[in-house]
Amino acid sequence: MCNELVYCERLFHLEHVQGIFVDSADTVTGRAEHERAARRGRRSRKSTQSPEPPPWPELPRTLESNASNLGVCGKIDFLEVEDNRAIVVEAKHGKAPRPGPQQWQDMALPEGIWPADTAQLGLYMAMLRELGLEVSEGRIYYRRSRTSVTLEWSEELERFLHAVIRRAREVTELSTPPAPLRDSPKCPGCSLHGVCLPDEHYALLEHQAAPRRLPIARDERSVVHVTSPGSVVRKDGQALRIETRDGEDVRVLLKDISHLSIFGPSQVTAQTFSGLLRQGIGISHHTGAGTLLGISQPLATRNVGMRRAQYRAADDEQRCLSVARGLVIAKIRNQRTVLRRGLRQGDDDGAPLRAAIERMKPALRWAERCADLEVLRGHEGEAARTYFGALPELLPPAWRGDLAGRSRRPPRDRVNAMLSFAYTLLAREAIAAIGRVGLDPMLGFFHSMIPGRPALALDLIEPFRPAWADTAVLRLLSTGGIEREDFSVGSSAVYLNDVGRRKLIGAHERRAREETRHPRFDYRMSYRRILELEVRILGKFLLGEIDEYSAMWTR
Repeated sequence: MCNELVYCERLFHLEHVQGIFVDSADTVTGRAEHERAARRGRRSRKSTQSPEPPPWPELPRTLESNASNLGVCGKIDFLEVEDNRAIVVEAKHGKAPRPGPQQWQDMALPEGIWPADTAQLGLYMAMLRELGLEVSEGRIYYRRSRTSVTLEWSEELERFLHAVIRRAREVTELSTPPAPLRDSPKCPGCSLHGVCLPDEHYALLEHQAAPRRLPIARDERSVVHVTSPGSVVRKDGQALRIETRDGEDVRVLLKDISHLSIFGPSQVTAQTFSGLLRQGIGISHHTGAGTLLGISQPLATRNVGMRRAQYRAADDEQRCLSVARGLVIAKIRNQRTVLRRGLRQGDDDGAPLRAAIERMKPALRWAERCADLEVLRGHEGEAARTYFGALPELLPPAWRGDLAGRSRRPPRDRVNAMLSFAYTLLAREAIAAIGRVGLDPMLGFFHSMIPGRPALALDLIEPFRPAWADTAVLRLLSTGGIEREDFSVGSSAVYLNDVGRRKLIGAHERRAREETRHPRFDYRMSYRRILELEVRILGKFLLGEIDEYSAMWTR
């Protein structure tokens, strides 16, 4: 972590204080190289000048230790013994710096080694010296450039290490992370740039376009949905094995899973639960009809400061209104976009759609200048009634009679049954993203707080209802991907049956993976990643890093 501090103080805060870690190709490769090195035997060089044995017991190849005086601990990957002296050897995956002086703050550092690596290697040496060993130098090997550099112990190095530790303690006490680096060449290679959002941060802060594009890496993992009642989910090595009651056996590698979703009475073994949580994979639990019961996920991040900021903002009427206004504006814009797309694709003159789009314009205009939360809810409700009144025009003729306004709890027609289930899946996505960021899903800003209702998740999905869920339902109907027999029709409610749920889950996942160009940052992302990005932007607003929150809207 001291290495990270010297590299970037914000990175140190995100990883050490907030407990956030994201793997990248470099971290995976580096970890594999360390594991391969650890499996090799310890090398010990015998001195030709001194035949006497060293004054300490035989050193292990790797050593976990701590220095109580410095207040640091660490794991030394490789130790050599040469001329009765202990030498710390560290290997790095990247390249050595170009020849020239190195500096951290106002302190000059040795050439040929990055300042962050000087801190790490120097602290390893300090740990051994505190144990009473004679350590006068350390060595670092950069694999990509095949360069080996020696770091000698000196008073200047010792002063640098104490300064690093002092600064680490200061940054640890900060409730808000330090500001991101601006236009830094370090950011593209950082595994946490999708969490830190350095260029997006300054683009939002200065209300201008991002100067460069650092697109968040694509997440190729998938959500695994277990919809067959009576299924058993087991851990099979580095994979999940799903055994259905019909004898079907499916095996999915853990590295390909981002979330596990269980519908109805199915069993997940205790070993599977602990294994998934250890891998950072959450498990959501639904009734057979699709109602979300809860989510089991790894412990929330250590960033208590973000949750405290959320609670304080929820008690501030103006900040609540600011967040709610941004969400409602984006939702109405996205609803009008859905109607416009239907207008372009329609075969008739589209008069009902044009009329609805015009009727929603005043609600959007009033929402942009609204100064009262209850009034804002009224404008949102008015726009929603107009939107759902026009939505049957986007349905295939055979389905238009199945939607007469929005009905829920319970849905009274087939289209409403699809919409309700799609919104449940969307809320599940939001709760999982909120948990990864470290906010409380139960405390929102637009939806009132009701026991058991994830208000913040419902807030955040408002702009995504038309852009993600409604679009997925409309596409499924227009392509004939679902049949009227895929529903269970009762006297007072209509629900999807098992076959219908699987079809709608497929449509939801296709839309989740579909990429679109972000209107503010001008790079392409999947809707699932955009949802998490929106949660992180909200976190920035709550912490006071940016002064305005506006939700994402599609063009």
